[in-house]
Amino acid sequence: MKITVNPQKCPQNHKCPSIAVCPKGAITQQDIYSLPEIDEEKCIVCGKCMRFCPKGAFEKR
Repeated sequence: MKITVNPQKCPQNHKCPSIAVCPKGAITQQDIYSLPEIDEEKCIVCGKCMRFCPKGAFEKR
């Protein structure tokens, strides 16, 4: 199981707020107009990013 970012739900027009809540620092974003990326090696699939994202763009698969 892993967490992915749905580009259809993410507006990609601001700094991703879920970056700040990731306990492992697994979420990065190249710039404020890019899709956040999840480092699968760091991600522990805790779901904090999913609960924190106001657009519901983070999905568990």
